[in-house]
Amino acid sequence: MSTNPTIAILTGPTATGKSGLALEYTEHARRKGLQLEIINADSLIVYREMDIGTAKPTPQELAHTRHHLVNIRNPDQPYTAGDFRRDVETSLKEIHARGARALIVGGTGFYLKALTHGLWGAPKSPPEMRAELEKKENSELHANLQAHDPDSANRIGPSDRYRLIRALEIIATTGMTPSELEKTHKTNPVTPHRLLVIDRTSEELNARIAQRSRAMLEQGLVKEAEKILKKFGPVRPLEAVGYTQTIDYLQNRPPQGRPLRPGTDGLLDEIELATRQLVKRQRTWFRGLDSAESFQLEKDRAKLWQALEAIY
Repeated sequence: MSTNPTIAILTGPTATGKSGLALEYTEHARRKGLQLEIINADSLIVYREMDIGTAKPTPQELAHTRHHLVNIRNPDQPYTAGDFRRDVETSLKEIHARGARALIVGGTGFYLKALTHGLWGAPKSPPEMRAELEKKENSELHANLQAHDPDSANRIGPSDRYRLIRALEIIATTGMTPSELEKTHKTNPVTPHRLLVIDRTSEELNARIAQRSRAMLEQGLVKEAEKILKKFGPVRPLEAVGYTQTIDYLQNRPPQGRPLRPGTDGLLDEIELATRQLVKRQRTWFRGLDSAESFQLEKDRAKLWQALEAIY
């Protein structure tokens, strides 16, 4: 059994304000004499050069509060949930050796599952199976997964080609859905924890999504995506919400089945829409977590602060 102290995992849908709240609390902890370090649990913030489209903490914020698992891979280098779990374990040892405490912050579901439920293995599929699946469009892959495993289809976005294909491979090779296979795995948390899920009203969150999407474009998201594509090619991280729509814009690929406003106004619409759809999937996933404690900002802010104070 782990001898680590209990830590908070601060998570929730995108654009809820997790990073800002975490930085605010680490400053509060510093004032009361506690060194609190942040471990990133966002699957895109691990990548260098992906700054604007990930809402990555600024260089000033990174310098003010020690962060772990930020800018540790190039976009063309794979980083798995297994890598993440092992790196968290290493980070926790380093943090505790300094007499500090850790706060995990981020909303990537399969990273959080690796922390709270351990890792489960699935057999590799034959190369010919992968080749056949690669021939299909994302919409067909997602519809196929929806028919066989609605739970996984609700968690995996229709543009997340890698995870769609992997889920369908698991179904074909094991006869079990990824959801069923995960449920058979014995819980094995990496450290004692409390899972704190924050959210906001849909009206407020949609306004924040609109504001953040516009800010990303104003800060240079198009140039950032173009630079990454030119330097690394069509790497998997560019399939993430925000980057996918920007690459489509750069390559003049219009959305299917709906009109598009010209120029970056149309791109803004697509990023906002894709982000709202992502939030819907994330909320579905968070509702399925048995051990989660939920807080609605700003209404439950005092209760959330009390929960953090009870941990630290």
